[in-house]
Amino acid sequence: MHNGTANKMNGALDHSDQPDPDAIKMFVGQIPRSWSEKELKELFEPYGAVYQINVLRDRSQNPPQSK
Repeated sequence: MHNGTANKMNGALDHSDQPDPDAIKMFVGQIPRSWSEKELKELFEPYGAVYQINVLRDRSQNPPQSK
């Protein structure tokens, strides 16, 4: 997006804030229970844009505190 508007590129709109239609959904296991979504995003962002993070937590455990 440029100046708040979407640019047309090769007949398609550029939606920089949305994942590419060919985006990959990745599943990661064995992460520390203390990690927050923010920490995971910071870990993976150097490799590409992160659009969404879902952390599945054991309901019997208290959710981790964000730092």
